[in-house]
Formats: sequence, structure tokens, C-alpha cells
Amino acid sequence: MKKYIYQLSEEEFYNFLLAYKKGVELISQEENLITFATYEPVEDLTPQAVQEVKIVPQERIFRPFTVGSFLIHRPDLIPISVNPGMAFGTGLHPTTKVCLRLIEKYFLPGWTALDVGCGSGILSIALAKLGAREVLAIDIDERAVEETKENAKRNGVSLQVKQATPADLEESYQFLVANLELPIFEKEATHIKRLFSVRGVFSGLYGGDDLEKFLKLFQDHKVVKIVKMRGWYGVVLEK
Repeated sequence: MKKYIYQLSEEEFYNFLLAYKKGVELISQEENLITFATYEPVEDLTPQAVQEVKIVPQERIFRPFTVGSFLIHRPDLIPISVNPGMAFGTGLHPTTKVCLRLIEKYFLPGWTALDVGCGSGILSIALAKLGAREVLAIDIDERAVEETKENAKRNGVSLQVKQATPADLEESYQFLVANLELPIFEKEATHIKRLFSVRGVFSGLYGGDDLEKFLKLFQDHKVVKIVKMRGWYGVVLEK
């Protein structure tokens, strides 16, 4: 789409409006000179400039905002409410953002899911809201377990939450997400491998060295996707 910019005297402009009978964009008015724009060429007028206009969908312009205690957002967004006072994750860290983006793209509704190292439960809640048939969230920290339970209630989703390590589990899940540090992956890789049957999302890896070591640990799996955000890596693996 093109934007045609014109300049007319005030008298000429108002006479033009009466004849044009379409909307115009008023850009500026200085003394007796009015600058305005139309989105189609006007016969018998020479534009001062012609600009290319990029059309942005309405939903991309509207961003969530607050008014007092109210949060206003588009209906297609999936809200996740967490307690900001806890230290188990609020969704701001790059690894959490990476996991959320990969979950949204690579998780399928109806799958069973396991969240290893659930922290505040953000990833588990996301899986539940995306249509998981069953979600188990585990963490070795008792406070994280309690916080995940509270956040699940706060978001109106049903989760199974346990204080456990991967070694404590026997059942396999179709989808697994693990946002952990490399030393934990090195310790738990054997158990993590047997706990998912289709696809897994992994993060908590900082820098190329961490990524290389992680990929060696899981070299018997297919690498579907690797993404990077502020030095942190996320990996999608399939059996």
C-alpha cells in the first residue's frame, strides 16, 4: 500500500474535502498550509511524497496492559499466573522463555507430559493449558513442589506434583521438558532418556561448551531443533 502526501492552502484543503468525500490523514497545519495524506492517488494533485506503508495486523499491535488490579489481554493469549515473590521462576529467564516457545510449537494436545525440575510450575501449567492429557511435575525442592501446587490452583489446572528425581520414576511420558543445569543432565541423563517416548524439550545450557556436552549425552536421539537466546540454548529431541 502507498501513502500519498499533499500540501494545500487552508482554503484549497477545505474545498478539496468537500469534493473528495473520503477520509484523509491530517499530518500538520502551519499557518495557511495544510499537509495531509491519502491512500490512493488524487486526480489533478501532485503529491509532495509517496511512501510505502506496511500493514500490521491488529492483533500484533494490541499488547496486554494493566489498569489498577485488572489485566487486559487478547482472547487468543494463554494467561499463566504465578507468585512473583518466589525464587523458582517467573518466566523472565531466557531458559524459561525458550522452553515455553518450544513447548508451544512441538507439544501436541492429548499427549502425556513430564516436567523435570518444575520450579514454580510455569512449564507444567503451560502444558496443561495446551491440552495435555496428564502432567506430572517433579522437583527435589519441597518448596518448589508446594509452589507448583499453589500455582496450579491459581491457574485452574490439574497437575500431579511430586518431590522426586528422575531415578524415582518408572512410567514413561510422551513429552518431557527439563530446564536444568548441565551437571544435573550429566547425572540424570540415563533416567531422563527412558522417561519420554516421543519428544523432549531441554534447556538450562549456557554457551557452546554446555550444548556440545549435552548433545553428546543424548547422541542416540534425533535433534529436531536448537535455538539460542542471550547465550542460553534450547534443544528439541525425538526418539
